[in-house]
Amino acid sequence: MKYWEHIPPVQAMLAVEATARLGSFSKAASDLNVTQAAIRHLMAQAEDFLCTALFVRQARRLQLICEGRRYVDAIVSGLNIIWLEGESLQRASKSDTLTVSCNLGYANYLASAPKKFQDLHPNVTVNVVTAYQELPTLAKDIDMSVRFGNGGWPECTSHLLFAEEIVPVASASYAKSIGRIESPEELLKLTLLHARADDKTWFNWKQWFRRFGVTVSGGLPGPVFDNHLMMMQAARAGGGIALGWIGTASEQVRRGQLVELLPEKIAAGGGVYLVSRAETALNKTAALFANWLMSMPRPTFGISWNPRAESSVPIDHDQRSELPIHDFVGRE
Repeated sequence: MKYWEHIPPVQAMLAVEATARLGSFSKAASDLNVTQAAIRHLMAQAEDFLCTALFVRQARRLQLICEGRRYVDAIVSGLNIIWLEGESLQRASKSDTLTVSCNLGYANYLASAPKKFQDLHPNVTVNVVTAYQELPTLAKDIDMSVRFGNGGWPECTSHLLFAEEIVPVASASYAKSIGRIESPEELLKLTLLHARADDKTWFNWKQWFRRFGVTVSGGLPGPVFDNHLMMMQAARAGGGIALGWIGTASEQVRRGQLVELLPEKIAAGGGVYLVSRAETALNKTAALFANWLMSMPRPTFGISWNPRAESSVPIDHDQRSELPIHDFVGRE
């Protein structure tokens, strides 16, 4: 088939699409990094080739006519198919490197994963990108993302890594200095560490006390940190008590850098998910990492502080999800 007989030059089609999307020659020119005169020329070239007008000017804005709308819809549909396949080919060419994004609070959870994976697969490089406050991105250079939530992100495939739970934690030295905590109310008299969070699904102390039926009037004592990671660092340094999440504190509890102050945990109302784009298959290396991460033992809390005992007491706590684990299928 001689496609060129009915398809105008590619640059002309791109000019039509940009003009339709942005509504003006000047914005289309900026978008395509060409002059406004070039856009006008390409637009005329496309209309001459197709033997029909595509736009009319209305109130200082270009408006698609019926024929133009149909043609632009066809252009966009075709470009989307070409874009997706081009992205897949580009990712395949970088199959020895993958990039994972996560929230800054989960940086500690994800930090050890690349080394463990690379010990098994030394030819693979795993990059980790953190988001400060916002949702970890799935931009074009990101293969997958570790996110806290309910798994319902649009146009994404989500696989539960673990359900989140929260418990107050502190350094062993701080815990020893305050003695055994018998009830949540006792924490109101102590130094509480706070983290600013734009995402309101991240629990704060008032929400935590409310779960235990503790009434809090006015503000709570203690310093406020700009992010969760800084708050946890302050807790490790003996600066006070932080709300520890499984994904942000369990590894530090396991290492003895932090201890739990109460045995009761509360559900955070969500879980930590491994997320990828629904419309784009992971390349073989990214799928290998995804399945490896999902096969790892799920982190749990497990050390409850008891100043009367010679050592901390392990808690039998298995919070594995009953949801099935679906393998990520890698594209060859």
